[in-house]
Amino acid sequence: MTEPVYQPRIWHLAAATLIAIFGAAVVWMVLNPRVEDDYRAYYIDRSWSCFPRVISSYYPMGEPVTFAAGRPGYDVDSIRWCGFMPAKNDGIKSFGDYGILRLKTELPDDDLLLTFSSWANTSASQPERAVGIVVNGERLGEIVFRDHKRVNGTFVIPQKLAKSREDGLVEIRFEVPRIAPPGTNSEPIRLQLRLEAVRLVAMGKAPPGIATGTAIP
Repeated sequence: MTEPVYQPRIWHLAAATLIAIFGAAVVWMVLNPRVEDDYRAYYIDRSWSCFPRVISSYYPMGEPVTFAAGRPGYDVDSIRWCGFMPAKNDGIKSFGDYGILRLKTELPDDDLLLTFSSWANTSASQPERAVGIVVNGERLGEIVFRDHKRVNGTFVIPQKLAKSREDGLVEIRFEVPRIAPPGTNSEPIRLQLRLEAVRLVAMGKAPPGIATGTAIP
């Protein structure tokens, strides 16, 4: 007796072809994911250490922003974009290698004065720790923490730099150092920066006598 010979029908071949095409498409999508830049930078490339929030970035020019309870100032959480935890009674704390604020405002035809009050988890028995201040991709300088006391930062943002982004945002990035090798969870130990308040104001409207370009303890 001869064994029966399987004769596939046309729809069998069509179904097998579609399954093969679908499988190939899935493999291609896995190897070449099409995702938002933010998602790719955080989850795939690992080039970011924080995932950005969806925010309005609204900021009323010249107003102090408070991140701490009981302190006067604009307190709507609209500029905390990436790398800062939600506000608590003592301000917002950084996690990862940096914290970023994004401000959308009507920029004046003038340089801007950036001021903020900050603390860090350090002490007099530890080495000095420097935090870099980067605005719209350009490093303005750094603030140095020598102990647990407050450090008030004051930096001038040139008008050209403030208006350098096509989307009109002023992005303020606080770059914190790694202070110890990875622990049991394989994550490096970083300095934690705490911000209590921040303000942008046109230089022409800034209070007189403020020293700029340095951090004043």
